[in-house]
Amino acid sequence: MGILTRLRSFLFPDSAPAVIGLYGPPNAGKTTLANCIAADWADVSVGEASEVPHETQRAQRADGIEIDHEEGSVTVSVVDTPGVATEVDHAAFFEHGLDEADAQARARGATRGIGESMRVLREEVGGVIYVLDSTGDPRAQVNDMLLGIVEDQGLPLVLVANKVDHDDADADAVAEAFPHYDVVPVSGLTGENTEALYTAIAERFG
Repeated sequence: MGILTRLRSFLFPDSAPAVIGLYGPPNAGKTTLANCIAADWADVSVGEASEVPHETQRAQRADGIEIDHEEGSVTVSVVDTPGVATEVDHAAFFEHGLDEADAQARARGATRGIGESMRVLREEVGGVIYVLDSTGDPRAQVNDMLLGIVEDQGLPLVLVANKVDHDDADADAVAEAFPHYDVVPVSGLTGENTEALYTAIAERFG
């Protein structure tokens, strides 16, 4: 558990909600999934999703989301974090219509966003939903340093194989790549199998 989260839990043991960070690579669907959770339980949104990678460059959150599930009830703050990539190549933004100057600026912002994600992980969150795109190579999407921080801090983690509504989705490949984690296949866009996700949230973060 992060330093600030531990302090809040000590000072306000009965009132502090679980702070859950959504982490993962750019364009894995973190914002869409965060909005799905927030809309289902609090009728609010967390942020605006975009097809352009690294659109989210600052952590954005929705507080006081009460998930009342058959596995239990839990009140959480959902934090949508900037995508965590191992490297940021400004040329990747050209295919999204950005010119050289805008691509360079987006790359600098993306690098700052990665630092912001790591800060939030160390200081604020008490649990992690790691979101992977089930249409891509699962191992290539994982930041090992981030996973190391999660494990070192003993944070509960739910691994999500997102975008299962796509024809080329392969949630089994995610489960095979990470056999030590419980993998929940979902679609944040359509809401498919989110009941299983809410069960996992109630069990892991309650």
